[in-house]
Amino acid sequence: MKIESGRSVSSAGGAKRTGGAAAPGFSLDVDEPQRAAATAPTSAITPLDALLALQGDEPGQRRSRQARRGQDALDTLEKLAAGLLTGRAPASIRADLETLRRAGEPTGEAGLDAVLQEIDVRLAVEAAKLDRMSGRA
Repeated sequence: MKIESGRSVSSAGGAKRTGGAAAPGFSLDVDEPQRAAATAPTSAITPLDALLALQGDEPGQRRSRQARRGQDALDTLEKLAAGLLTGRAPASIRADLETLRRAGEPTGEAGLDAVLQEIDVRLAVEAAKLDRMSGRA
């Protein structure tokens, strides 16, 4: 292909120039009407109470979730004890201890919160022991 510098560039045929605002060689086609994007139909406004209920936890749900977390923590501690006795503790147990400990939240019940706090302390102690045995501390 041969490139010739003597030729001028011509604009596309049929394009209308709409004033000096556009760059040379660029024009807007004003004959064609603009199309608006289709919008989705709107729904009724949801009451604020329903939104807050969806965002917030009910105290019963939090209590249930934390009681389940406490039971899972005790099961993990038993698994750790059995693994240490047999010499085959799972490698992922350290991460499990830390995940369970960090998932704690207050339930609003003083007795349950106290028991869960004691379990969390035990999880932290066992995680620190594992760190010390593996040479991380």
